[in-house]
Amino acid sequence: MVSLPPTSLVTDVLLEEDEEHEDLSTKKGSSGKLSDEELLAKTIEKALKTKKLAQSSNMTSSIKVALTAEDLLDQIGIWHPYPLFITFSMAFLWWLSVMPTMSPSYMAPASPCTSDNCSFVTVQNEFNITKALIDPGEMTSSVFFLGNGVLGQIYAVAADRIGRRPVLIASLFISGLSGIGAAYAPTFELMLVGRFFQGSCFTALTMINWVMCCESISFSGHGYASVLFGLCWVIGYCSVSPLAIYFSTWRYVQLATSIPCVLFGFVMLFTLPESFSFLVAKRKRDDLVQWIETAERVGNEEIDYDADQIVDMSSREDDNKSLLQTLKIVLQSKLMVTYTAVESFLWIIDLMIYSALSLSSTGVGSHNMHLSYIFSGLVEIPSYFLIPAAIDWLGRKPSVMVCHLILAFSLLSMYLFDHEADPEIFLIIWLIAKFAVASAFMLCFVYGAELFPTNCRSICLGTCATISNLGAVFAPHVPAMDIFFPGLHYLFYALCSFICTILTTILPETKENHSVPRSQQQSLA
Repeated sequence: MVSLPPTSLVTDVLLEEDEEHEDLSTKKGSSGKLSDEELLAKTIEKALKTKKLAQSSNMTSSIKVALTAEDLLDQIGIWHPYPLFITFSMAFLWWLSVMPTMSPSYMAPASPCTSDNCSFVTVQNEFNITKALIDPGEMTSSVFFLGNGVLGQIYAVAADRIGRRPVLIASLFISGLSGIGAAYAPTFELMLVGRFFQGSCFTALTMINWVMCCESISFSGHGYASVLFGLCWVIGYCSVSPLAIYFSTWRYVQLATSIPCVLFGFVMLFTLPESFSFLVAKRKRDDLVQWIETAERVGNEEIDYDADQIVDMSSREDDNKSLLQTLKIVLQSKLMVTYTAVESFLWIIDLMIYSALSLSSTGVGSHNMHLSYIFSGLVEIPSYFLIPAAIDWLGRKPSVMVCHLILAFSLLSMYLFDHEADPEIFLIIWLIAKFAVASAFMLCFVYGAELFPTNCRSICLGTCATISNLGAVFAPHVPAMDIFFPGLHYLFYALCSFICTILTTILPETKENHSVPRSQQQSLA
């Protein structure tokens, strides 16, 4: 953006030149000509003033005033303390949310403990649950995702209506208090009720926080954020094992994975701001200015922006639209319906396979269930570092397709190889499959957050995340189809992964979306 020098400076220089012209005219009138010394002095003085004007023009033209949301976030940068605080806070929610999600691996394991040290009291042990074709104890995991499937969309809709911040804070308290209630439940049924409401917050604490992060940092920081989110997920995933080692019963594990949500909820209540793009989309100018002023104060630097222009560049949506009106707009857009349907299928399959591999990880690769579980989490770390490079080099869409292809061939190979005859080969293939599904699952968040516009992003992504719970609900029970012939569930997973690869061809590439001002991506119109 090229700007003119300050008007006052131009006027001063021009007035000085006029005065010089009058002085010269007076001197010429009296003597007829200037001396050589006087002419040289005036020439030097005029050159210096011209240089001063040019320097001022260059200095002013180098200042870029942010006129759109994307311009301002780019000006702030990804390493500014304020967006970094938002990114780390939202990533930490993945740490908190994965612990109660994966805790059933110990609380209600699919396979009974066969080692010498089996002192840990599981849900099946305490409530005397016997296993049939389908283990009722595994409902500890299934009902968690069932709660998210039934109630999760409410949080997503609320996030688009009242804001990301209040929904996230409320979800932390609901998740934590429900989990604490489940830990003290006197019966198996009441424990499931607590897990149901705790699971209802899964969408909010894994998806809405990711959306908020993407809406509050520059587009160039999305890949780095995905790495941080993935690392927090793995740390939270692996931290369940030390808790199961330290505590002697499922009740203490359930309690230890729930209390941190309540504590962090109080921290967020006093420190977490609203999403930047949400404020722009809702045209909340005063809150927008306060957000920017806080960023200036935290970063101890001045930000050049035009708040009125940023708001004017946003979509002129009617903030008084009802929920039904908003849903009607989404449903009237064939593209949004198609994208949501395809993304939903991808989320169902990815979450189903991820849950199946994770919940069965205590019996893979080692006779020590704790090492097996931790190792199954650590194998995900390379995927989070490769994702930023992959999406920048290949693009979002090709990366999704490649991950599902690798996953499909890995699962097909797991069906072909005998676990008992070739345990080493099977373990390597299993790790490749876990790596691929972790990558695909992370790309669901990166790709999905860029696929939908701001004013319906949480609703569309919330729909995908909510429907995906069908996969997680059935994941512990899919291996039951092996009664027909061994390894059938691996073949089923492989077929689903191939279908995901084909369906991804329908979706657009979003790699270059950052070249379009974020304000032009706010609405469906």
